[in-house]
Amino acid sequence: MKNEEKTKLEKNQKRRSKAVKSNSVSLKITKIGKANYVNSETGEIETFNVIEENDQDFNFQKIWLGHLLESLNVLGNAKIKVLNYLLANKNSENQIIGTQRAIALGVGVSVPVVNETIKKLKEVNAIKQVSNGVLMLNPEIIFQGKHSKRMNILLKYTKTEIIENGENDEY
Repeated sequence: MKNEEKTKLEKNQKRRSKAVKSNSVSLKITKIGKANYVNSETGEIETFNVIEENDQDFNFQKIWLGHLLESLNVLGNAKIKVLNYLLANKNSENQIIGTQRAIALGVGVSVPVVNETIKKLKEVNAIKQVSNGVLMLNPEIIFQGKHSKRMNILLKYTKTEIIENGENDEY
């Protein structure tokens, strides 16, 4: 690879690394190398420069949700009980299906407490309203499953955010 190409790639990599937030849990990794390919017409082996980009998980901590929920319940705060309920009742798509009234009944608190808790969680981008009776937890904060599934759920979560902000021209 020519020095000029290497310099451009290094600058591009530096630019990308600056854009990554320190609290992010995924990182774009770029690998630069060479690969051999067989020309189907001539049968010759040809060498090409290859740039491969992948997302990787990093900067995360493993939490045993069951133990955390038990520990938080000891504190007894009504908002913590609502949060525990949301975490314990999420489905495989990181969604909680149920009205605020149903959540209040499940937790044993008032609807205004549920309303205030959800409002606060929305303010810090921990949760968002997908539709009536459907909330979605931010997969950057909590998710159970493989990296590829988390990336798909994160894409859905982000698309919801784009649509909410009125930037849905592309979709």
